[in-house]
Amino acid sequence: MPPLAALQSKANSKVLPSLRSLTINGLDNNNKKSGNDTKVDTSEQLLYEDIRQVHKALDYFYDSQILEAEKLLADKEGVYVLLGRAFILFLKSMMTFQETDVQLTMEALKKTIHVSGTLRKKDGWMDSLSSFWHQKNTNTAIQNMTPLERHAELIYAEAYLLKALLCIIHDESVVSFVREGFNIRNSYNTYITLEKYIKFVQLEAAKGKDVTKYGLDEHFTSGVCLGIGTFNIILSLLPTSVIKVVEFIGFSVDRAHGLQVLISAGGWDDMEENKKPMNGLRRQLCDLVFTNYNVILANLVPLSHVNLPLAHHILACNLDRYPSGVFFLYIDGRRLARQGNLDQAKQQYQKAIDTQKDWKQLQHMCYWDLGLIALIQKQWQQAFDVYKLLKSESNWSQATYHYLMAVSLYMQATDEQQNIDDEKKVTLLKQVHDLMEKVPTSKKKISGKSIPLEKFVSRKARSYLRDGSLIVPDLEMLNATSGFDWMPKDILQINMKQLNTVLTRLDKDSDHYYDGLCLVNYLKALAARCLIQQDQEKDIYYKIHSDAMDVVFTQAQHAKWDHYIYYFARYENGRFLTYDGKYEQAEKEIKIVIRSNGQAHVGTGPHMKHKYSLGNPLQFKCHNCLLLIHQLVEDQQTS
Repeated sequence: MPPLAALQSKANSKVLPSLRSLTINGLDNNNKKSGNDTKVDTSEQLLYEDIRQVHKALDYFYDSQILEAEKLLADKEGVYVLLGRAFILFLKSMMTFQETDVQLTMEALKKTIHVSGTLRKKDGWMDSLSSFWHQKNTNTAIQNMTPLERHAELIYAEAYLLKALLCIIHDESVVSFVREGFNIRNSYNTYITLEKYIKFVQLEAAKGKDVTKYGLDEHFTSGVCLGIGTFNIILSLLPTSVIKVVEFIGFSVDRAHGLQVLISAGGWDDMEENKKPMNGLRRQLCDLVFTNYNVILANLVPLSHVNLPLAHHILACNLDRYPSGVFFLYIDGRRLARQGNLDQAKQQYQKAIDTQKDWKQLQHMCYWDLGLIALIQKQWQQAFDVYKLLKSESNWSQATYHYLMAVSLYMQATDEQQNIDDEKKVTLLKQVHDLMEKVPTSKKKISGKSIPLEKFVSRKARSYLRDGSLIVPDLEMLNATSGFDWMPKDILQINMKQLNTVLTRLDKDSDHYYDGLCLVNYLKALAARCLIQQDQEKDIYYKIHSDAMDVVFTQAQHAKWDHYIYYFARYENGRFLTYDGKYEQAEKEIKIVIRSNGQAHVGTGPHMKHKYSLGNPLQFKCHNCLLLIHQLVEDQQTS
């Protein structure tokens, strides 16, 4: 994000009154107007009764009582009830990718759009907030709306956005993308217009004026915050080339503003002693987006503007309110895992599994993380059992599950600490071979797109079938899934010793010697950085990191199969230099990877000119790593 935009976001958050002060003086949850005895009309009463119904259903939903939430919203026709029902169906379809779920969601969203459209304020043929004809007088137009009409505009934009996302994800055609792109832009323009109205009211309040006449309530403001915040965050994650295009067609991208808006929905930016969080209808959704960004996504990708203390506080408050909430338990499990508290993380994941039986897909998220923890802790049989369960129940990636089952058995058979007898070892390796054969044929496409991790494991499975062995496949998969950052120091030190042992056993006459040499040294550097970040003998591990990187950079030209290692090593070196405060050098390293555009240019062999494994996810990481470097440079210059 440009430095000026960041400074403006910070300035605005300090100068303008908080949303808390505006909504408390506006319409409260009891649907009364402060300082005004005017009788609330019937449509307004029905609106807020509708909101209370959905709020109650969402409380059930957030606390893992999903069937109760669905029952509460069944057979009711209020506009917010329709949106609530469509939203729950939307989440379900995003997890299952089943055609029947998609169709049910589409029908629910179309009905929501129709009903909210009939409730919007009509001004002849100029009835859109985003219309050119309204640009000069939108604030007055919104003020003159009834609460129902204001909320109808918000719901209309929200439902159209969900419908567009659903279409784009499930229909990969260019026509669908263009058609829904227009709908997304219209939805975005409505959110921008409504946000300008809220800012206008904030400016009026800053002048000391009575703003009750503007009719803001926390359900409305939380909805605008959710749309603006999510738009800004998602767009800011895109590559720079794409951002330039979306800015050209009218979108604005400001990650810091998006995050600030999300926390304002709950009043987290205005939390003084004895103040409770605001409780707008979409506040918890704003909290989920914010905590996901800071706790989960920031673990997978180096992100700018991360605020872990605030995210942990928001997460704790939501867990206090929803102690059985699978979403919050899952995020808390990730928080604990990122801190290296693996046993505590397992307890949270198991609690999430035990308290939520209605949607298996939510359980599968927890099982996936439990499988990674089992690999980290070298509990091979437990890892195999988890991935076997996922293979039988989950519809996500059979190829990945087959490969992880095979890796678990392979490590069990080859781990010298296991004391496996020869007969059992032969049996295990036969199972490994059978599973590896199934990996390439189990690949699938979601919305016409291949899953990057599936292409990676298919290549590794073919390597095993070709060579009859793999080099530290457990650690290689943990690197691909960002599991290294979960490892506590004792496990990192064990892995460092294991990698040193593997190096001494590499066969220099092997066809894949240089691939193994580069992989092991890359993983050594990765483990060294993680140990340095945990304050472990920095001088020693600085040298290990430097020496290992030198080996990769000089020997990668001989790698025949795993060309991805060179580019991951450049990225790793950039992350290390960023941690070390050498921002200019770090940026140069990251740009080397970005210029590759996922295409291998270093190495040898028949596949050298092909796209390397996990290239697109790595480009995504590098784009966001650059943004982090720019933020750190900016902070350094202004401090």
